[in-house]
Amino acid sequence: MAIGNFGLPFNLHTAQKVDLRAQPSKYALSALRPFDFTQSAGDIPSEYFAPYKYLPVCFMDTNTEDWVVIPKGRIVAGLSAEDSTMGAYIAYPVSSGSIYVAHEATELGGAAISKTIDGSYYGYEDGIVGALALANGGVICTGFYSTDDVTAGTIKAGGAVVASGATAFNMVANAPIGVAFHDWYQDIRGMYLNYKQHPDGGHVLCDWYVQIPYIKVSNTAGYSGINPQYTNNSYSNLTTWRDINKKYTYLTVDKVNSDVFKTGVFVQPDYLGNYKIQGGASSMSQSKNVQTVGRVIAIDARYPKSGLEDVITYPGSGMPGTQTAGIPKYLFDFVYECIKIGFGTAPTVEEVYNAVRSGEFGMVRIQLLIS
Repeated sequence: MAIGNFGLPFNLHTAQKVDLRAQPSKYALSALRPFDFTQSAGDIPSEYFAPYKYLPVCFMDTNTEDWVVIPKGRIVAGLSAEDSTMGAYIAYPVSSGSIYVAHEATELGGAAISKTIDGSYYGYEDGIVGALALANGGVICTGFYSTDDVTAGTIKAGGAVVASGATAFNMVANAPIGVAFHDWYQDIRGMYLNYKQHPDGGHVLCDWYVQIPYIKVSNTAGYSGINPQYTNNSYSNLTTWRDINKKYTYLTVDKVNSDVFKTGVFVQPDYLGNYKIQGGASSMSQSKNVQTVGRVIAIDARYPKSGLEDVITYPGSGMPGTQTAGIPKYLFDFVYECIKIGFGTAPTVEEVYNAVRSGEFGMVRIQLLIS
């Protein structure tokens, strides 16, 4: 039995011809221009970045056992194809070449394995046009790989695995493009056959109100000698203060160079992407420039607050209370570690309390102005 069209006469359709009327000129508009000008809001630009593959590691994430190369809060720069002196990261497609990603198994000789930079799995997908590194204030910076890089099996730009500490790591002079608002993991794509847990990249923060610890460094104050700020090209300095610089983000106030530490002054990156006062003794007359990352809005050493010193907490709780004299845990730990390294002995809770109450340490709140 044939199945009818159930009232849908597909075979009875006809096409009719009718005239078209031209659009009245008063309603005519210009054609849309094929140009995507607006991209996103400016606080977290939609640009997707990958970390520079050969960065020295900072510390291991105890949960994932992956290595972090850019700690949260650090000021970052973007390496594009124009930074040709760095080589072997992101380049123009006509000459992109290859990138070292891993080494063969030991039984096969352990030779370095390279892959195409433009390959989306081992290299960089075409949506990624910049690799992140720590901002260095526009100064050519020589850092070092550490013994942690030996443990992590970090690969250097030439393809060799870091075999010992004190191995030089060179970074081209750069300018800040944003701030890392989360920890960035080491780029290990291709290093393992069966593992790559974390994302390949992410975004940066350009306009926000943030807070970090500050430290006043001086040769004359009661905390003389406590200066975690990295000195360019100094491996001994990096080694001494590595436990601070590998995990804490902070602002240094250099009293020796007469830094003006007031609300309203600009801040910029130091060699390791941490923060320092822009302009030193001339801070109050400084203008915003390519290295400016923000402006000091508030300087806070008024701790403890709201009676938190009387809240009973247990060691390692991560909460302000009796274990931290009511001081926020991040600030307390930063001050504790600085004094311990600088003086050689661990301070008491009261000593940390006094260091903050004296104003030598505290929190500084910054309005980011990376635009």
